[in-house]
Amino acid sequence: MKIEVKVLNSTRLTKLFIAASRWLSKYSDVLNDLNVYPVPDGDTGTNMSMTLQAVENDLIKLNHEPDMEELCEIVSEAILLGARGNSGTILSQIFQGFLDGVNGKDEVTVADVKVAFRYAKEKAYKAVAEPVEGTMLTVIRRVAEEAEKYDGNPDDFIPFLIFLKEAAYDAVQETPNQLPKLKEAGVVDAGGQGIFYILEGFEKSVTDPDMLNDLERIVQSQANRKEKMEHNARVLEDIKYKYCTEFVIEAGDFDLDSYKKQIGIYGDSMVCAQTTKKTKTHIHTNNPGLVLEIAGKLGNLNNIKIDNMEIQHKNILLMDEDTYKTEDKSKILVRNENSQPVGFLAIADNGELGNLFLDDGATAVLIGGQTQNPSVADIEEGISKIKSDKIIILPNNKNIISSAKIAAERAKKEVTVLETKTMLEGHYVLKNKNFDINCILEQLALNVSVEITKAVRNTKVDDLIINEGDYIALVNGKIKEKAETLEEIIAAIYRNYINSESLNIFATIGKGATEEGNRMLKSIKSQVAYEEFVAGQDNYPYYIYITNRNPYLPEIAIVTDSTSDLTAEMVKGLGIDIIPLKIKMAGDKYYREGVDISKSEFWSTLLKEKVIPKTSQPSPAEFKALYEKLFAKGYKKIISIHISSKLSGTQQAARVARGMLNRDEDIAIVDSKAVTFALGHLALSAAKMVQEGNKFDEIIEWIEETKNKMKVYFVVKELTFLEKGGRIGRASSVIGGIFKVKPVLKLEDGEVSIETKAFGDRGAMSYMEKLLKHEKGSIILYTGWGGTGDELASADQLKNIAEKVRKVDYRGRFEIGATIGSHSGPVYGMGILQKIR
Repeated sequence: MKIEVKVLNSTRLTKLFIAASRWLSKYSDVLNDLNVYPVPDGDTGTNMSMTLQAVENDLIKLNHEPDMEELCEIVSEAILLGARGNSGTILSQIFQGFLDGVNGKDEVTVADVKVAFRYAKEKAYKAVAEPVEGTMLTVIRRVAEEAEKYDGNPDDFIPFLIFLKEAAYDAVQETPNQLPKLKEAGVVDAGGQGIFYILEGFEKSVTDPDMLNDLERIVQSQANRKEKMEHNARVLEDIKYKYCTEFVIEAGDFDLDSYKKQIGIYGDSMVCAQTTKKTKTHIHTNNPGLVLEIAGKLGNLNNIKIDNMEIQHKNILLMDEDTYKTEDKSKILVRNENSQPVGFLAIADNGELGNLFLDDGATAVLIGGQTQNPSVADIEEGISKIKSDKIIILPNNKNIISSAKIAAERAKKEVTVLETKTMLEGHYVLKNKNFDINCILEQLALNVSVEITKAVRNTKVDDLIINEGDYIALVNGKIKEKAETLEEIIAAIYRNYINSESLNIFATIGKGATEEGNRMLKSIKSQVAYEEFVAGQDNYPYYIYITNRNPYLPEIAIVTDSTSDLTAEMVKGLGIDIIPLKIKMAGDKYYREGVDISKSEFWSTLLKEKVIPKTSQPSPAEFKALYEKLFAKGYKKIISIHISSKLSGTQQAARVARGMLNRDEDIAIVDSKAVTFALGHLALSAAKMVQEGNKFDEIIEWIEETKNKMKVYFVVKELTFLEKGGRIGRASSVIGGIFKVKPVLKLEDGEVSIETKAFGDRGAMSYMEKLLKHEKGSIILYTGWGGTGDELASADQLKNIAEKVRKVDYRGRFEIGATIGSHSGPVYGMGILQKIR
């Protein structure tokens, strides 16, 4: 029986996208091997498959069948934020255009898809400043053109998809004739081949039995998740009292019946057992604090345990479906991936705040906080859930600091307590944890944390006479304001604590919030950004955090990437932010260069295990997050200086992020045409110019004038890595190895080329000496090395030679890191810049 697919609905299109992702991932290493460009992050297959994997991840976790509009929205956001590398960025635009062609249609026809591919082609070409033929752009253009010519059965997608796949195949085979570098290497374009695999995946989604079965299981799992969530919602509605409270009173000589009557009005499922010395209590209640207060009057309390049954039940049911999971049915929320070098354990009032903290960078969260202060044992349990060797605890409550310090002292790992005294102070630390810790601490002193609650008794604080039921505001932990209504107290906070240096307000909305209070929160003037989160915390209707600008902060921020090889010591006090590229050694895990893997760890692994690493640039989403944090911190302009655009697509990701923020005039993306110490020189000098008071345009003008003047030369130890990167052929590598040829590479106009081929180490060093001797006058000199002690010694020898032949302003020795080292192998080199007198 002949199978026909007449139209594509949202379910069928979902299957097409997932199939494309899986088929592309299957061949990602094949695409990587096709790459012929000597780019640090040029693994086309990795970048494209990771980009499409972001779409798959969002689609497979759906708990319902989306309509076409929702599907397009999900895929559009996922592929944009997940885009990696030039190929991934272009792929994201291809998908954006395709989605424009099908959005708004419940059923998509062959004619609709013809239009969608035309839109895809147009969007892709617009995304590239200087389109190059013989690339994936050519392939998508040819596919779009051939689609228009298709004259087969318009009511059957199967032959149409086969036709598109074959059109892509033919276009890919032509790429070597369009791009000389491909023909020279004897390969087709990797990005174009990736488009072919995507279209082949489309076809497999309707023709391959194994793929069909996999896709059907995914659709079924969505239905199962929906049923499970509906059941979960019904069970949660049945929980009347949510805190399972247990404790022991160290006394047994009081009237048990009277005690049970006193606490019984606060809950159900009560069980009390009494001996002559102890009384054990179990009760489900919404007011554990009141129950404990009654019990505490009868004797000392011990073995206190309070569990939120709503959170427990929700996490038990959804543990396999959510990004985060609850371990051992306890009060600790843990990230699925928590093996970062530094882990953060945060204390949170409830599960909603806990998940917010996890989303914003916490490794694990202990549910505690206001009225639920955790014990030392609870905190130790939280520490045990974190794999990191170094852990920072955020108590987020002054009453938890002492317990946290005890737990830290008892820990076998390096555990530090950062004395955050409020929930939102801890949240601010997490949101900015990638900044220098000293800068964070300095900023905390400038910010204002407000907690609004109701007075439970009459009292007097300083000049404030407070009556039971009054609203009071704790400002940085101290009672400073009171009022009869929430609206009045919020108005007082804004009046007394918002000023010209205030940048933004973040508020969490608790259970006691009112419509009037909510309106007042949002009434802040436009010059202060406002954001809120519905956390549903008990006892505190509002937590409010006001971030103020540091008056000593410069107006301009400098951003560069990890290929600059700048270290924390080099940028100390200069305000340079470094966004890391990623490296994959063995396995599927990517490490952030300089964050998750050090230079020494990289070189040790590379040389001992003979691994050929895979690299990937930051995504637009990562750039966007960094830029947003810098603006939120109070910077008004950003100069983002990155690795040469001819070596990497890093700056293209930065440009996409800038477009997402709509702040083109405030963010300058600069093509350094450089890498390692040459890029580092531009970033360091720009940061110093900021400190000296130079203006935005002046700094950019200086960078543009300087970036072409530095001469950069490298010597690689062996040709193996250049061969793997496609820079030289196999035959050249073998011949070079036999005759011990040492290529001297030159970075010129942003591209790497072979300056000369020297024989042996001595020949290479002699040529570098010759280059130094030909320079005139005084020079600025940098040296760099990566690999073994031999490369380090060679870098130092370059410095010694330079100082013998001319006057030298030596600026330092850089250790070359993972991104460059992945493509060069062991290497040493120098950068020369004529010093202007």
